[in-house]
Amino acid sequence: MFDPADPAFAADPYPAYDWLRANHPVYRWDGDGTFLLSRYTDVHAAWRDRRLGVDFRHRLHEDDLAPGATAEPWRAGAYPSFAAYARWDLLAIEPPDHTRLRRLVTEAFTSRAVEAQRGPAAVAVASALERAKAEGALDVVRDLAEPLSLQIIGDLIGVPAVDRALVLRWSHEVVRMYEPAATAEERTQADAAVAAFTDYISALIRERRRAPRADLLSGLLEAMHAGDRLDEAQVTSTVMLLLMAGHEASVNAAANGVAAFAAHPQEWTRFCNGSVPVANAVEEVLRWDPPLQLFRRWVLKEGVVFGDVAVPLGSRVGLLIGAANRDPARYEAADRFDIGRGEPSHLAFGGGIHFCLGAPLARLELQVLFEALARAVPRIELLPGRRRRPGFQFRGYSALPIAAR
Repeated sequence: MFDPADPAFAADPYPAYDWLRANHPVYRWDGDGTFLLSRYTDVHAAWRDRRLGVDFRHRLHEDDLAPGATAEPWRAGAYPSFAAYARWDLLAIEPPDHTRLRRLVTEAFTSRAVEAQRGPAAVAVASALERAKAEGALDVVRDLAEPLSLQIIGDLIGVPAVDRALVLRWSHEVVRMYEPAATAEERTQADAAVAAFTDYISALIRERRRAPRADLLSGLLEAMHAGDRLDEAQVTSTVMLLLMAGHEASVNAAANGVAAFAAHPQEWTRFCNGSVPVANAVEEVLRWDPPLQLFRRWVLKEGVVFGDVAVPLGSRVGLLIGAANRDPARYEAADRFDIGRGEPSHLAFGGGIHFCLGAPLARLELQVLFEALARAVPRIELLPGRRRRPGFQFRGYSALPIAAR
């Protein structure tokens, strides 16, 4: 069953996913009335179905919501700072606002800017691994994945290195709002973190307006299409999203991947000896244990059916990414971690108009990290002290120590 508040479920949701796919592929969760989709075909279709949306307010009133369906907690006014951020969150708005905002962000978030981070990232990873060898141990999260990801997204956007620990703390607090089983205290902390984060980004914006630099923040302030610019609220939300999504998912994916390789040493040997290209290995890491497990959509029109279940207007649909990525109807031996599979059809980056804008950056980070780790650590040996992140939505580790020799 689906119980995100159960630590055992959060630690390993895959047996429950197997049960859902086999017995209730469209399962109505009593927690908030969400219809959970666990089959690849359904999740893939839901990403692209324009009868579904990330918001309902442009089509429906709260009185139109289906019985048992509950709006996001920040909609009711209890978390005003978070609501202000979410107003222009690219992942939470619909066209035409989404179309306009994403177009302008894309003009600043170019493939050239992303690729320029490959060299500095490789240097940073090599330095971290050299330090770890001297100590004989490495925490994949604290010593490698987090510093790498924060450096890349921080340099890209233009966040000073001395401030990145603050960004990390705020980010961890903010994303707790999205957990299906978040407590009132966690939501209050998330709202306070958004307020502090907003003040910080506002100060950076004022600085860039006085003295623009060659970074993404300046690019967002200057981005224009047909005479249209982003305003400060839009820039602030976009920068916060990029800073959070730009490291939360990639750090989790890196740690999940290292843990997967540790549990499947034959696959690490295949990777280290060059039998499998790094791009293929990264796709399997993302498929087998994705860093984000759930996204939700609102049903905005009548007639939505998944399998043989009609989902009423005003209901929420939950897209279980981890379940879809291990659907045996889509992938042969779906539970097997096989880096030679190299299958990019996984749904770890979503789909449709909200496909992850940062997917190229995440792939770059993971490629650099695993290539360097393969040169430095021919055998992954887990050390005592590994800890899964609390919660279900963001799947990763808060600590993952390995031997470095």
